[in-house]
Amino acid sequence: MVKVIHLADDGTEITAIEVDDFTIEVIYSGIADMLREAAAATTVAAAAPADLSREARLRRDKILTRLRG
Repeated sequence: MVKVIHLADDGTEITAIEVDDFTIEVIYSGIADMLREAAAATTVAAAAPADLSREARLRRDKILTRLRG
């Protein structure tokens, strides 16, 4: 069982759900399929960090800090 928490920009919890192992396997399978399809597509270009707005860069950095910390 996994608990997924949706946080506001200020770090407060907005809502939370619990996801069972079967659902995680289904979601992971779907994400894996999407990644394989994206890797096979030759016209897909990733957005460079410079292409993001200042707000988007700050939000990305905040999320990465939470994941690493």
